[in-house]
Amino acid sequence: MSRSSRRAEQDELRARMRAAGMSHDEIAVEFARRYGYRPRAAHRHAHGWSQVQAAGHINSHAAQVGLDPRGAAPMDGPRLSELENWPLPNNRRRPTPQLLALLAEVYGTNIHNLIDLDDREHMPPADMLVITTTRQDARPTPPTGSPVNLALPAAPCFSPTAPCVQSGRGHGAARGLRLDGPAGSMEWVDALGRRGFTLLAGSAVVAGLAGAGRARHVDPALISYFDGQLQGHYHADMLLGAGALIGTVASQYEVITQLLDAADGSTRRGLAKVGSSFAAFAAWLWLDAGDAVAAMRCHDAALELAHRCGERDAVACALVDRAMAFTDLGNAAAVIDLCQAALGDARQLAPEVQVFALQQQAHGASLRGDRRQVDLLLDQAGRLVEHVEVEEYGTACRRTDGYVEVQRATCYGRLGLADDADRLWQQIIPAAPASARRDVGVWSARHAVAAARQGEPERAVDLTRQASALAVETGSARARRELAAVAAAMAPWRAHPLGQELADVLTPFTTDETGREHG
Repeated sequence: MSRSSRRAEQDELRARMRAAGMSHDEIAVEFARRYGYRPRAAHRHAHGWSQVQAAGHINSHAAQVGLDPRGAAPMDGPRLSELENWPLPNNRRRPTPQLLALLAEVYGTNIHNLIDLDDREHMPPADMLVITTTRQDARPTPPTGSPVNLALPAAPCFSPTAPCVQSGRGHGAARGLRLDGPAGSMEWVDALGRRGFTLLAGSAVVAGLAGAGRARHVDPALISYFDGQLQGHYHADMLLGAGALIGTVASQYEVITQLLDAADGSTRRGLAKVGSSFAAFAAWLWLDAGDAVAAMRCHDAALELAHRCGERDAVACALVDRAMAFTDLGNAAAVIDLCQAALGDARQLAPEVQVFALQQQAHGASLRGDRRQVDLLLDQAGRLVEHVEVEEYGTACRRTDGYVEVQRATCYGRLGLADDADRLWQQIIPAAPASARRDVGVWSARHAVAAARQGEPERAVDLTRQASALAVETGSARARRELAAVAAAMAPWRAHPLGQELADVLTPFTTDETGREHG
């Protein structure tokens, strides 16, 4: 059958099915059965769109919801063809959960209807974790009823010129490199993923709570339950990264906020405390993903709940968390003011909280170019770390070997003290445990910047190669963004053979073509 004849047949069949009251989902099933289409192609044909027409709808929808602020319209027919046919040979563009969320909105279907057995058998575990925890009946409609939706960014945040920054809670979140490695090499896909993560990670407990209405009695045991969940999320973040966790953390936060007002006395205060920690962790995940605006909204929620729980440590932590976002924005005054407010009555604070505030204030000092203040603050933090027995607020000051020196090396790099930063990185990186490979990728990129500034381009390229390999292996968006700073620091050698060697190393992060290993 010729292509024109098949199209005419499909048009006639589609019209009959629509006239019979059948949905696009039902039409897609029939088209897949009759014509052997894969799910994503079947849903496109169910609407009667060519690949070029569907690409236009995708780009239009992305622009309408603010995911393509520069009007780049990155989807086209060939790209969509690869996404529809993956994982067949020579189709390297993998449909990630973020992109599937966009297609589900455009096609008016559920994310589960867009994947088949071949997809499931070839997708990375992190992607399948998100997809399999999605409610089967979820539709592309933003959730309602939550005071603050931690899973939705206020606006996409893509700034190729944003400064490299560091945040104490998660050892650092830098910005600068386009987030186009995963999800089909489109700048707005990561923003879409953040917008759709609440859909992708809806949990049974959220659905049950929403369906049953407000509980009459809130068991105090839920406080320790959610705290245990949060501790697990801290560990999972090292294994999966921010993208796989944002929706889950946001969904559980919604449960906590629904329980909070129904609880009484100490139970309400305990839920407010753990809810504040959930919101703060969601903020860190957004910072890790490079979206300081979304992180600010989470910080607002964390600060409100910290005040409601009535604990000085929780309020201080929430202030420092907010200072982290201002560090990403390069606002030294705000960072310092917030940290000083947190330390207003330092003797009443737990050592963990003091360390957290001091190290973040040091980052503020580095933004002002004050090396003396950086050292004073970090020396004070270093003396307190040994007094931290348990990390109650997830600051990572005990989980991270050499926590204070990591902050010092990062501050020195920001200050342009290449020799001092290089010396510290040479001590920190070899001593890092195997579980810290994602952080080592970030640190190696920062070390490469220091080497370049020392006039050692060969060593900078070697370190970049190490950082690049770890970024691919771990899927770390932070490491990828740090690699942009390496490219800038190596600018004097751009015309040199070493410059071409560096460009080759960075190719996976600077071209549209991305492989499955980058997911």
